[in-house]
Amino acid sequence: MFICLFIYSDTWANTKRSDKIKIQNYYKYWKDKYFRVSRRVKGGAYIDYQNNQTTCSEALGYGMLISIYMSRLHDNNTRNDFDALNRFRRQFSSSIDPRLTSWYIDDKIDITNATTCATDGDLDIAYALILAWSEWKCPSYIEEAKKILSGIEDSLIRIDHSLRRGDWDINQHATRLSDIMPTHFDVFSQISDRQLWHTVKKTHYLLLEQISREKGAFPDFVVKDENGWKPAPPNLLESDYDGMMYYNSCRVPWRLAAASIENNDQDAQNLLQFFNAGIGKVCNERFKAGYSLDGKEINEWTDGAFTAPHMCSLFAVQRKDATAAKEWQFSQKEKYYQDSIRLLSLLLVTRNTFGLRN
Repeated sequence: MFICLFIYSDTWANTKRSDKIKIQNYYKYWKDKYFRVSRRVKGGAYIDYQNNQTTCSEALGYGMLISIYMSRLHDNNTRNDFDALNRFRRQFSSSIDPRLTSWYIDDKIDITNATTCATDGDLDIAYALILAWSEWKCPSYIEEAKKILSGIEDSLIRIDHSLRRGDWDINQHATRLSDIMPTHFDVFSQISDRQLWHTVKKTHYLLLEQISREKGAFPDFVVKDENGWKPAPPNLLESDYDGMMYYNSCRVPWRLAAASIENNDQDAQNLLQFFNAGIGKVCNERFKAGYSLDGKEINEWTDGAFTAPHMCSLFAVQRKDATAAKEWQFSQKEKYYQDSIRLLSLLLVTRNTFGLRN
């Protein structure tokens, strides 16, 4: 018995060492490809999301999260990178609520581009600043986070506690399901209005349970009428597939897995169990890029924006093929969106993400 315990411990330690090296290598690839020093903002940096000197609040949020997580993997430059991204972000506020971040930013000199905000970017940015405050004990981080949180609470949360898609989203009662981030809501409840964020979390869990009950698929957008929430019609905002699981809601399994793995969140776990019994039951390499809510495949190909979050769900529900999926993900390299989601997903399943309690 003791021999078995020793062997297991040694194997686990070797896996951790191997994962650490692979994470560091993937991070180096990601940073070399997407991290850019700004031409417009002295001391600033951004994540080039289209290889044309442009970025978005989503990309800045991903970059800030990756930087804070990598700080525990002994990269000495991660705090400098975090500060450079944050310094850049501060220069580009939403044209509606200046506490929030412009969703699209062009780094080309002398180009003015004030835009409104996108909810997911500000949620990730606020969360990253809180983690940075917890990790590096610098009060300016929490002050900035609280400012953003006040903007989120005033401009992005409706009276029924559902999330708007941005500070521009006044006339349509619609929500983007990829904005549902339970780990963030838990942390925000510790920093700001506890009851508000508990209710926001509960509201969106009920929404997810209702909308995914057929095959475990999550639509990109949902709309609310007198009968409650339902999948969005085609072209509500982005594409013919706005009411299907496409390039927004592909991220939902990753966000739920974060809640399950980091916080042992049973509501997230239940949703992932249902997802894995439905469209998620296939192996990772066969999870396709898009599904209708009745489980039919939209495309014949795979895409990292879908397969990386699917991998996270495998770890959350402890499927036997989770490790094989992780190794396959380490070998994949695509574009900004896929690679950023993949790196954040790999950080999660290798237990290199953390919250306030860790």
